[in-house]
Amino acid sequence: MREIQKIIFDVDGVLLDSMSIWANSANRYLAEIHGIDAPPELDKRCATMSLLEAGAYVKELYPQITLSDRELADGVAEFIREQYWRVPEKPGMTETIHALCEKGYTLFLASASEEINVRGALQNLGVWNCFEAIYTCTEIGYSKNYVEYYEEVAKRIGVPCSRLIMVEDSLHSMITAKKAGLTVFGVYEEGSADKRMDIQKVCDAYMENLTDIWTCLLGLPQ
Repeated sequence: MREIQKIIFDVDGVLLDSMSIWANSANRYLAEIHGIDAPPELDKRCATMSLLEAGAYVKELYPQITLSDRELADGVAEFIREQYWRVPEKPGMTETIHALCEKGYTLFLASASEEINVRGALQNLGVWNCFEAIYTCTEIGYSKNYVEYYEEVAKRIGVPCSRLIMVEDSLHSMITAKKAGLTVFGVYEEGSADKRMDIQKVCDAYMENLTDIWTCLLGLPQ
């Protein structure tokens, strides 16, 4: 039995082909719900934040919005929910997740997206029940830019960070996960293609496709 049998998966860009939904979600929400024409860079800044952090950030920029940070976060989540639940899987995702379960790996989810969105999408694709738990940034209280996020997740799972694998597509999250002591598997995502060389330097193993995870697992110490 391998020492590391517990794997945490990021959701957007790793399991779900959902990055396009988030690409301009903040801008579309502000325009359609609040009549605010925000600059394109707003979405790029919000992309590395949890929904709650993004809500606080937007409120600082646009104090005319009287909603709380939580209400703003919930508003954005509801705004994208319907299209999120219909999002397609990343290539080979369902077969890979089912195969990992059959091989005895224990799987978890780590996401900046809200649980209700992730659950709806993964139930639709038939893999929600393959995961033991989901740890959203909102519920943990930290985004994946903070080592405290990973430390709290490891505490809840009941193992040290060194006993966990994180499967991730974004560079900033990989850097923090490595600082926290996790083993990191990077996976290709078109939106992060320009950071590919940096990602390959940071992660312990790199995949062109999620189905390549078996090669990465074979490379781990027995």
